[in-house]
Amino acid sequence: MILLVLFSLLLLGCGKFEELAREEDLLERPQAKRCADCHAEIFKEWEKSRHAKAWVSEQFRLESENYTKNKCLSCHAPHQVDPDKKPILRVEFKEDGVSCVACHFKEETKAMHGPLKVWSPPHPSKEDLSYLSSNFCAGCHQETFKQWQMVKTQKSCQDCHMPSLGKRDLIQKFPFHLFHLAKPRHSHEFPALKAKPEDLLLEVKDGKLYITNVGVPHNLPTADQGDPKLYITVIVNTPQGKQTIRRLLSAQAKTALEHGKPYEVELPQEFKNLKVLIHRRLSHSEERELILEREFN
Repeated sequence: MILLVLFSLLLLGCGKFEELAREEDLLERPQAKRCADCHAEIFKEWEKSRHAKAWVSEQFRLESENYTKNKCLSCHAPHQVDPDKKPILRVEFKEDGVSCVACHFKEETKAMHGPLKVWSPPHPSKEDLSYLSSNFCAGCHQETFKQWQMVKTQKSCQDCHMPSLGKRDLIQKFPFHLFHLAKPRHSHEFPALKAKPEDLLLEVKDGKLYITNVGVPHNLPTADQGDPKLYITVIVNTPQGKQTIRRLLSAQAKTALEHGKPYEVELPQEFKNLKVLIHRRLSHSEERELILEREFN
């Protein structure tokens, strides 16, 4: 069978083979599940992502007042995602959220775009290095992008939120998988990463606790929509007994930890020791997750 495919390719030539193999519906903005016919592994990753649930999430339905807040809608079901531009709202298949077609199909070229140079007979493909830039995310994640710019880090959004999976096959469908060697691939789960203990610098001096975000290259927490939270609990042993200090930091309240800027917690005048616990809660979750626990004696 493989030999037959290769013989056909030699006999017909690439141009004729592309013409015969072209699947025209792929250029008519199909549902995301259509892309799974060839890109099964990437589709499975995307299905687990918040991008896939961007429109159908119950939280978004409530916060958008049953899809009536026009300001919020287009980033949850974009027609076409381009660098530095807020997208317009898609008409078809809104339930797919931030879909394969929204990010990869370009009306101007009638082709699928991506960061790799590939030959794909079922649809035209174009190498597009803008997919490697944080600007690609800026149209929807505007506030987070501005925060990232202020940090002046070399890390891109993709470096953290599309982690490398090494070299993998892009296509799983016969016979098209025969035309590709494994290529560098990145996760399409778009994980909302949790800060590590070493991302936060804690210092006690001059009667205050200072907490500084030194490792996350944007505010902690951050969000353009939704309201993730950071919970700071300080348990202080004083001569009079235990005292608990609580602080709630929120993206929407603009109280988040800015990169490099110490956040101050006033401590009792006299204390023996203290314990600091910092938890986070994602906007789509009720669960608090521990980031760090540290004691000062």
